[in-house]
Amino acid sequence: MRHLRTLYPLAAGSGLLIASIMLVSGPASASRDVLDLTIGQATALDQGGAGVFAMALLGLSCVALLAGMRAVGAPLSGWPERLTAAGAGALACAAVFPGTPFSDIVLVAGLMSLAGAVALMVRRFAGDERWRAVARPFEWLALGAGGGLAVLTYVALPGHRVMIGLVEWALLAIEIAALALATAHLTRLAWSLPPVEVLRHAGTYVQAQALEMITGGRRAATAMTVTTENAASGGRTATALLTRH
Repeated sequence: MRHLRTLYPLAAGSGLLIASIMLVSGPASASRDVLDLTIGQATALDQGGAGVFAMALLGLSCVALLAGMRAVGAPLSGWPERLTAAGAGALACAAVFPGTPFSDIVLVAGLMSLAGAVALMVRRFAGDERWRAVARPFEWLALGAGGGLAVLTYVALPGHRVMIGLVEWALLAIEIAALALATAHLTRLAWSLPPVEVLRHAGTYVQAQALEMITGGRRAATAMTVTTENAASGGRTATALLTRH
């Protein structure tokens, strides 16, 4: 169990680091014309495929981060978890069809999903003592992501897509920073929490079912004991009546 808890943040952190380096050294550092192209179009121009691989690696890193946060019982259930998973799937899907209109639509949907997940995590982290330390940085990142979405909406519609690539890269950088911050805090928790604390905070479905089975078994045993005692009491009463007669 401990090996899995430490493996998840390691996989997520390594994936985010490698993907960030590949994005910076690839299409993100190309000529200024790339700033007028979407991320999908820019990655399609990369003949080496580094940008496409980086987008797929980002999606896989999000999946590893989700698994690690669930393993330590992070307050992620509900819409934050769903939006993060949707963003991971969108990034991976955009990497499969680079440079197509479908890729652009899916990538924007992924950026919106991750921005919404970051915004929802702020309140969840603020209400959990183990994650409260990263709530304020997440709040600033959520504000940046929200501003990036507003600028992206303006550039995509009345702005005639001028510098749309710059806006998308900036929004993606903010979301990668949020994922990296969550990964760093997850690493600290995964290495510091003892197994008993992890089990106490996780509250998984399997544990709930096991507890229900144990409780049900105890109730059945109690009912059987009561039934046996009642039967024995009835037998003693019947014996006493027969003896009197």
